[in-house]
Amino acid sequence: MPDDTDDIARRALAIAAALGSADPGEKAAARRMDERGSPIFWRLVARLGIPPREEPGWLRFTRMVAELTPAAATGSIHDGERRLGAVLAEARCSELRLARLIAARGNARLEAFERAIRMIARQRPKLDVVDLARSVFGRHGNRLARDYYTHLDRTPTQEVEDA
Repeated sequence: MPDDTDDIARRALAIAAALGSADPGEKAAARRMDERGSPIFWRLVARLGIPPREEPGWLRFTRMVAELTPAAATGSIHDGERRLGAVLAEARCSELRLARLIAARGNARLEAFERAIRMIARQRPKLDVVDLARSVFGRHGNRLARDYYTHLDRTPTQEVEDA
């Protein structure tokens, strides 16, 4: 069975880069798109060779990245050092919300991820889009929780050391 993690990484980075360099109208269309997609999404599907069975997941991922990408951005929101779990902890995502996100499956999982992304989008964080994609597609196991709690456990220590 082939390993699809390289395809996930390649597609996630390409989508983030394309949205980062898109004009504000294309970004807005990607944020508003429904299951019919948007022009930028369909260009990416064609360019990245996304198979029809994967289109719904990548559409949701694209909408999440569009939500995180400021209209005036000229580059990708990707930062390989900022794991999704840590970003959620920084945004004060509750443990209950995290537990629901981790427990959700199928379409409910995608909806829970979109709600979490909308919650943190106001802060315009940069994050590891590959980590986001792998979490969205259920390829990361417990990494989301591990990164969340690791960040929470380190935060008080950092504040004491800074003081």
